[in-house]
Amino acid sequence: MGKIEELEPRSVFRYFKELTKIPRGSGHEKAVSDRLIEFASKRGLIAYQDQLNNVTILKPATSGMEDKETVILQAHMDMVCVADDASADMTKAPIKPRIDGDYIKAEGTSLGADDGIGVAFILALLDSEDISHPMLEAVFTTGEEVGLGGAIGYDCSRIKGTRFINLDSEVENEIVVGCAGGCRCEISSKCKNTKTEGNIYEVTISGLTGGHSGTDIEKGTANANVLMGRLLDMASASVEMALGSYKGGTKDNAICPAASATIVVRKKQGKAFEKCVKSFTDDIIAEYHLTDPDINIKCKDKGKGSLEVIKNKDLIRFISILNILPNGVIRMNKGLDGEQMAETSANIGVVNVNPKGFEIVVSLRSNREPALEWMISKVTKIAECFDIVPIFRGRYPAWEYHDSDFKQKAREIYEKMFDRKANIVTIHAGLECAVFSKKIKGMDAISIGPDMEGVHSTAEKLSISSTGRIWEYLLELLKL
Repeated sequence: MGKIEELEPRSVFRYFKELTKIPRGSGHEKAVSDRLIEFASKRGLIAYQDQLNNVTILKPATSGMEDKETVILQAHMDMVCVADDASADMTKAPIKPRIDGDYIKAEGTSLGADDGIGVAFILALLDSEDISHPMLEAVFTTGEEVGLGGAIGYDCSRIKGTRFINLDSEVENEIVVGCAGGCRCEISSKCKNTKTEGNIYEVTISGLTGGHSGTDIEKGTANANVLMGRLLDMASASVEMALGSYKGGTKDNAICPAASATIVVRKKQGKAFEKCVKSFTDDIIAEYHLTDPDINIKCKDKGKGSLEVIKNKDLIRFISILNILPNGVIRMNKGLDGEQMAETSANIGVVNVNPKGFEIVVSLRSNREPALEWMISKVTKIAECFDIVPIFRGRYPAWEYHDSDFKQKAREIYEKMFDRKANIVTIHAGLECAVFSKKIKGMDAISIGPDMEGVHSTAEKLSISSTGRIWEYLLELLKL
């Protein structure tokens, strides 16, 4: 099967393999940030680290390239941590990557190629001794996956360049020149609790395709939180039931792939509840058989007993909010290439319930600022109908497209190198280019990256051959 660190380009894959050994979920980037500072120190490169653990490393131009325009190379350190085993602690355990044909995958977890491969590209360049390049300003940020926090807090006063290459894209032949803005919305409420007796059931929804709540939202895949909301609504209309606990999703920017709930059903209504779940399961499997062929809904009878639950009035509030909140694509529009793309969307990423309260976290996105404002207003009004004041965090701007010679030459170079069309596109996901474009006057940016699939899920995979081509492409871009 071979070793990852022996793949070509060897320097890139060697650094990528090293990164998989360092836990670096959002909020836990200190270790990898320190490693980058150590990397620079060993090579005599100027580097600095800020309070957010962002790292900047400078590398002088090679001989003959001193008069070329300085290039800013940028990638983010953090990753979305998702595991098949809900008890797995990805703040401590390293990723276990493996080679599968032309892809690198991970054993039971997300791979972290988003954006570990971008970091690896830059490290390979900084470590090189035989690659021609202009002055490089390498910017490694934190907190990208939770609202672009590192980029928002980054001090650009020492940055001299304006030509900006972000290495956080996921389709090889796409040159990204614009992105959506967005924010995280938290809707939470305290609940009154009580104890009730009856038949206790554990209902689980799993096996969903999942994916990135921006780039994958238009695929129409199932969201486990939405499905569980539908099931609770259907069941509560058929039997007397109470909710003890609920857990769905771990990241607001990942389409929820699994959810579980502990439900108490009034005595003698257990069979009716099981029949309701069976009917729901059949309907959902038929509804999502194309996008989510591995949906698995289980209803485990845990016997009769007593359980602490939220009171019925709060249960009704919770079920109502979960079913009313927007989810999925709200509006499609034409992209720069004329193809239809998601313009505005919502994703119910995380839901948690215990007898003392509930929390629902929604990711809102739009490539148009007015539409994002409308979505924020819409969700606010929904929450206020239930006497809840929502909290909005991590607001980041959209990155608007502006044509330039650099963008056009970037397309020409790719098409000449690989005899393949390169598409200049905007995407329905957040990119740090949006934040940096507001801070760096005259910034001329593109975002590129190798083919990846299933990011923000345990199905994440990185194309080996595409990584090699993007490396060659990046080296040519540096000669402009």
